[in-house]
Amino acid sequence: MMPIHEQAPLAQPDLPPDADVQVLPYFNQQGQATVPIRAIGMEHVAELRAHFLALGEDDRYLRFGYAASDTQICVYINRIDFVRDEIFGVFSRKLELIAAAHIAISCDPARPSQAEIGVSVLQSGRGKGIGTRLFQRAAMFARNRGIETLTMQCLTQNAAMMRIARRAGMEVHVAGSETEACLKVPHHSVFSHLDEWVENATGQIDFAIKLGLHRPQPA
Repeated sequence: MMPIHEQAPLAQPDLPPDADVQVLPYFNQQGQATVPIRAIGMEHVAELRAHFLALGEDDRYLRFGYAASDTQICVYINRIDFVRDEIFGVFSRKLELIAAAHIAISCDPARPSQAEIGVSVLQSGRGKGIGTRLFQRAAMFARNRGIETLTMQCLTQNAAMMRIARRAGMEVHVAGSETEACLKVPHHSVFSHLDEWVENATGQIDFAIKLGLHRPQPA
């Protein structure tokens, strides 16, 4: 398998200038328009909660494997370890968290170099390749943290996640209604750390611009 930073870029639809997912066009090293992604922490718990609560019943079923209630979603968020795990998000121009990826790093001594990813995208953000971008960002994070295996559990009927898994070159194991996908993450390199630095900077700048648009203007 080729290193992630050397893999051929996945095809993504062009984003219209007025798309609600970004303020300034950002182009990756291959010259493709792409979506800025920002690492988020405890300071964005309210936005994270609003994101999951905005998911419809069917989407909750696909994301969590069951039709999670509002209470169960709040319990899930309260159990996130923001020190050990990593959360990535995509904010709209209105600062709505329209997509999120949770990378849960294993605390099992028998699996110290493994992490699991879960991805969710609101209806307003679909069809723009955001889910794929979040997975690529998660894989970059895992690579540079020495994580050797990135897994994803999903329902077999979750066609969107199945496509992401196969495009990413994951080994997909279907067992009836449930599917487990596994990606062997390559070792980090100077280039992978540089790629992540650029991703972090782009996400921070994008969020700062959107935040500035919502600040009251001086009289």
